[in-house]
Amino acid sequence: MMKNNDFEAKVRNRPIRFPAVDGLSPIELSTIVGQVEAKMDKVEEKLDIVDSSKIAIVAAYEFAVELYNLRQQSETNHAADSKKVEDMIAQLEKTVGNK
Repeated sequence: MMKNNDFEAKVRNRPIRFPAVDGLSPIELSTIVGQVEAKMDKVEEKLDIVDSSKIAIVAAYEFAVELYNLRQQSETNHAADSKKVEDMIAQLEKTVGNK
């Protein structure tokens, strides 16, 4: 049973119903599905896997690795930004304190 806001798309010629994602339009969801298909094609070609389930699992793994790396990078950038702000505050306090 498809909910009104579910999204249906074909992945490797198989119709698949995806749950709706708040804030994303059908065009954006189509783009995401296209990225999944592209990743699956890349995995299939790179690892010469024929089993669709294995291809999907490896593709999901590669997306998870990318997400993990982005989170790590974001945390590192946040820590660096926080340090810069703390340094600026210290410099301002020092400057104001000298007056």
